[in-house]
Amino acid sequence: MSIYQEIWDADQAENGIKALRKKDQSQLGEAKVGYVLVDEEARGPDGKVLAEVEIPPEKSSTYDLCRKLFDNYALDPALREEVTEGDSIEEREFIRTIIPTKPIQVAKEFIARDLGQTVTDTDLTLMIKKTWFYQGKAGSKFASGFEHVFVGEQKEKGDQPDTQAVALGGYHFWYKYYLDDGGKDGNILFNDRIDYSGTRYGGGNQTKQGLLVPEVVTLSFRWEAPDSNRRSQLLNKKIGGFWVGCSPEGLIALGLVRVITSAGSSAVINGSTYDVKFFPLSDNSQSIRTFYPVFRRSDFNNINSGEVVTEPGLSSDLKGDVRIAAALVNPEGNESGRETVTLINLAPNRIDLDNWKIKAPNGWEFTFADVTLEAGVSRTFRMSSPSPQFRNKNGAITLLDSDEKVIDRVSYSSEQAGREGYTIKF
Repeated sequence: MSIYQEIWDADQAENGIKALRKKDQSQLGEAKVGYVLVDEEARGPDGKVLAEVEIPPEKSSTYDLCRKLFDNYALDPALREEVTEGDSIEEREFIRTIIPTKPIQVAKEFIARDLGQTVTDTDLTLMIKKTWFYQGKAGSKFASGFEHVFVGEQKEKGDQPDTQAVALGGYHFWYKYYLDDGGKDGNILFNDRIDYSGTRYGGGNQTKQGLLVPEVVTLSFRWEAPDSNRRSQLLNKKIGGFWVGCSPEGLIALGLVRVITSAGSSAVINGSTYDVKFFPLSDNSQSIRTFYPVFRRSDFNNINSGEVVTEPGLSSDLKGDVRIAAALVNPEGNESGRETVTLINLAPNRIDLDNWKIKAPNGWEFTFADVTLEAGVSRTFRMSSPSPQFRNKNGAITLLDSDEKVIDRVSYSSEQAGREGYTIKF
């Protein structure tokens, strides 16, 4: 498991919230740890990409502290921020609160191993300040990573702020987008300042795959940004994106390991592959100028774990060329997004699985996008659901083709499902 996945899992176990496609909202009853409904197929300027958000009170403290920092930055890119004592207090309180959180501590342990040195919480505090909050030079402008990534900034000054849109830089935090799009935080309802212009994936199969992954959004939009003079400046983001569902500290932790360690520029999170982009400030190579994910693909393969259970499951008499060969229905530890199904192609030719589906015992469906299974080849696919779908008791798994025709169906017993971490062979 990569450090990016470790941080994501740690965050989801604490203050991160589940990302769900809007069409999967039937699972809301299972998402007791909070959720965000993602609808990238929303239409028109008033379309709500983050259609609904629920952050439980016990998870809200770091979001609240993060939100207090948003108004500490000026839109004008030529101005160096005038940091007041109140701003400094808010920044210190935010960092102090996130230090003991799970994703930050996972990042700390990895940084220590990667650098081969002891890292204390005091060291980590200084690293966060240097990486995320240092205000340095970005060409001829001044900026910090936090301002650029979490808040967003105007790239140049507009002559007609109320009517002429200029370019928006940064703005890679889903929670900030949600609030600016008329979101609600507790009893506070924010003004709707976002006009959504649609998704901006790479086209073709990448778009089809991206729409199936709720943990990332790639989009275009306009933001009517308030400035310090109580006026508004129209800012245009031609293409941008962000991970969805991570807490403020989760995003901070991901950025830390990208900048400070050898974690690398490619990440696999819940079966999806991302380029993890990082560009430094011009006067400090370990201070973030910008940091964001670029979605590449979601093939969910080569994710096998556990020992194979050799006793067969109860297979049906269906004679499709693609068969369900195995399934991990009860992974060790946190099961969300870690259940797998292995398919095998028995035919002498490759088979296109685009829009085929795996149907879980509870009716939940996983849809394949841009997947081809070569002749005689088996592949293991991770079920990218934010909550467990396979019951840890007897159940049945169904494979359907793009016409909803049943290709294969297998069943397993309560005894088989009760063996944690074991893959059932059918």
